Amino acid sequence: MYQHGQLYRKPLVIRARNLLLGMLLPCALPPGLQAEEPRQKIRLTNGHWPPYMENTPPRYGVISHIVSLAFARNDRPVTYGFFPWSRAILLAEKGLWDGSVAWTCRSALLKHFHFSDPIVAHNYVLFHRKDKDFDWEQVEDLESNRIGLTQDYNYGDEFEEAVAAGRVSTETTSSDESNFRKLAAGRIDLFPMEPAVGIEMLKALKLNDKITFHTTPLQSDYLYLVLSRRVPDSERYLEEFNEGLEELRETGRLEELIATSLPELPMRYLEVEDGGEDALCE
Repeated sequence: MYQHGQLYRKPLVIRARNLLLGMLLPCALPPGLQAEEPRQKIRLTNGHWPPYMENTPPRYGVISHIVSLAFARNDRPVTYGFFPWSRAILLAEKGLWDGSVAWTCRSALLKHFHFSDPIVAHNYVLFHRKDKDFDWEQVEDLESNRIGLTQDYNYGDEFEEAVAAGRVSTETTSSDESNFRKLAAGRIDLFPMEPAVGIEMLKALKLNDKITFHTTPLQSDYLYLVLSRRVPDSERYLEEFNEGLEELRETGRLEELIATSLPELPMRYLEVEDGGEDALCE
């Protein structure tokens, strides 16, 4: 029969022994059997631009999916935060997030960001009403038209220079949807937009029977992952991403993802005019 106090003495001894074993066991295991710490997540801002980027799990759009797969090649998990574009790039610029998906090469961004290898071709075309007889070859042909623009977008150097010089008439709004509604209502004549995004948006707005686009690209470029220079590990993250992206490209997985995710996009818009596959933003 236990005397008073014996009921508690043995469990205390056992707990102390187990605690000591718990502290010693990881040190006693061979290096290959010790549990590895999980890789730190990379946090990227993102925006709503389907089918490329969208706040719809689990893939979040084809470009977001490509970015996640590229980082996964180095076991790096990715977390996305979705914001208006101006806030998305500002949060990444300040280093509050590690980077942002996905942007064209701009000199104004180079001082704040490391740019990845190119992810996918990016073209803008000019959308117009189907009842408008419209043709163009050069920026000067656009001077008699009212052109809608979306805040914080980059439409290419030649067009941006024409806007700055006042040679083309433009109106800027905060959303693509607003510009498509203005176009359908006849308040503007043209609206530059990426064709795959435009096709999806017109379907959602039920305006695809009223609006089409001219096949000549206004801008032809690439989209990139950008990583903030204020983040200490950004160059390591960039190397991991580029390695994963190259593996996706070499295995044909990258081409497959783009082709199956953008079935309605004409092949010519899956390439950059007068550009090679290794177009680096420097």
